[in-house]
Amino acid sequence: MIDLNNILKNSPTLYVQAHWDPIADSTYNLHKNSPENTELFDLSPNEPVREYKGDAFNVFLPSSTVAVGDVWELDMDSVIPFLSQFHTGATGKLRHGQKGAFACLRALSPDYADISFRIHAEFTLATRPIPESERRKDVDPVKRARFIPSQYAGRLLINLKTGDICDFSLALPPRNSNVDINDFGYADMVFVPRMELLARPTTIPDDIKWKDAITPEAARKALELKFYKFAEIDWLPFEDAVKESEATQRPIHAVLTWGPLLDESC
Repeated sequence: MIDLNNILKNSPTLYVQAHWDPIADSTYNLHKNSPENTELFDLSPNEPVREYKGDAFNVFLPSSTVAVGDVWELDMDSVIPFLSQFHTGATGKLRHGQKGAFACLRALSPDYADISFRIHAEFTLATRPIPESERRKDVDPVKRARFIPSQYAGRLLINLKTGDICDFSLALPPRNSNVDINDFGYADMVFVPRMELLARPTTIPDDIKWKDAITPEAARKALELKFYKFAEIDWLPFEDAVKESEATQRPIHAVLTWGPLLDESC
């Protein structure tokens, strides 16, 4: 067990770089269909570089003692200022889907603590008022261009001896169809090659000898389970399911989806 509450109290200022590539591909080319949809053309960070005080990263730390493998919830109101480096329209109040943010202590040594985290959020890129003649009761009078990333996966590596942050990253996983966009009533699934906050102020040793650790995959799964109860299901590829069904004489329950189940990109 370890208490990380005051570990960053003397941590120096950190400069975090933001990277946000334009949409590279989409299902219906919504970002190319109309010159009016300029909010989807030139996606770039609100602040390419931002200065953070060390204690700003306390948002990713647990409020009580934890052991390796433990998961805790993050305060979204404190997470959103990091995401606003991408765009001031960042919000943790998703219109649909699983909202929130969680972190996990992945590994611990006498000198280092390695924390993984996952965040679900979205961005309002632009708004347009609905003409008075077209408005309906109990309906939002404003249309929004919304950018919904699949998730943000992140890492925080802390030197326990000095209280310094050695590595910080928060990134959109770079797989195809990793963002859902809703542009004033029209929807599309798109691919953004890179959307990342990154800071590596110190050299990270290649040979950290962890006293206790779980694999990055185990940490990813632990965070995944905080968002999706059905992640407990042991899903199988169809061919493997057929073999399992024949061996156990049990029926197959098949699920066909457009996009992955375990994130918010669809």
